Amino acid sequence: MSEAHSLIGASSAYRWMNCPGSVRLYTDIAVRRATEYAATGTAAHEVCERCLKGGKQPDEFLGEVIPVEDFRIDVTSEMVEAVRVYVNTIRMDQHRFGGKLVVEQSFSLDWLHPGMFGRNDASLIPELLCGTLRVYDYKNGRKPVEAKENPQCMYYALGALGEDNPVLVETVECTIVQPNAFGKQDAVDRWEISVDDLYEWGREVLRPAAKRTEDPDAPLAPGEWCAFCEASALCPARQEAALSLLDAAVETGQVAALPRIDTLSPGRIGALSAFFQSEEFGNWVKSLAAEEQAMLARGVEIPGRKLVETIVQGNRRWISEEEVTRVLGGEFGGELLATRVKSPAQVEKLLASRGLKKEERESLLADLITRDEAVKTIVVSTTDGRAALADEKQKSVDLFD
Repeated sequence: MSEAHSLIGASSAYRWMNCPGSVRLYTDIAVRRATEYAATGTAAHEVCERCLKGGKQPDEFLGEVIPVEDFRIDVTSEMVEAVRVYVNTIRMDQHRFGGKLVVEQSFSLDWLHPGMFGRNDASLIPELLCGTLRVYDYKNGRKPVEAKENPQCMYYALGALGEDNPVLVETVECTIVQPNAFGKQDAVDRWEISVDDLYEWGREVLRPAAKRTEDPDAPLAPGEWCAFCEASALCPARQEAALSLLDAAVETGQVAALPRIDTLSPGRIGALSAFFQSEEFGNWVKSLAAEEQAMLARGVEIPGRKLVETIVQGNRRWISEEEVTRVLGGEFGGELLATRVKSPAQVEKLLASRGLKKEERESLLADLITRDEAVKTIVVSTTDGRAALADEKQKSVDLFD
């Protein structure tokens, strides 16, 4: 599903084009970190692909479990609705504009720079000369992404065009479909660029950026593109950026002692609070925890720390939809059903809207709901009473709590 493993690929273009030194750091990562968040996105992309290639509807996959690396991802009603937006957008565009639908097509941009390759989510290739190429990128995440001048989408568009533009496309429309984004008014965001301008961007912006990553002294430049960088734990620039917010010295390479709260002035309290609640510090702590867990999983000993297994509960689900309909159907009727019985969380909102208190809701739903349990690997102090895992090299590791 994902574009192979190009270190200068489309999905990471925003990062490496702004921080060329990050590519150098990626070569030092011993084990790539798999996260449930990324696995869920991969599963959603698989449903998108199977719908478009097989002429299926997204709700046909509801309840299916899709294995992605060490994870098993449930196709939830939320995923189905998000995929539906993407699939319907492409199908309506094809009905309106025509064109040949190409799904998950691999491409190479070696004609621009060696090592650049990837795979398009979907594109509509015009059947007539001098038409518009439409390139689609599905985003499962919640952080809003704009289509305008989006380097990932433009990279994909160059891959769909190829070096020679065989059907003489004149215009490219980049479309990002992001149904889960926070605060985004429209899940479908479109932007057009002429083919001449796109090729110029490839030659004058993308290719030089790729070349910069090959410099042994390529600079590291922290910024918002660091959010999904797997090399964060190794990045000295990120460490310096975090520590620069705190004017207390870090002596002899050790963490500075924290001062007593009651000895601090109001200004000092404000400065420290801003530091420890900052995105930079939070991301650094997450990266630190991720690297610690990855090292323990590889068998590296860390004094005072160990891996253990704990039980985590999955999403609530109905034991029997027929029983839910029998118990609650008389009260809610058609409100209870979507394409099938609404989820426990949705029904709980219905009950709350009718004025039922939390205790009443829980009592009414208790015998209707079940919840799967899963084993999760976490890092704890060696003083914890649970037995340590002797060898976690073959086990799934969830890097973020």
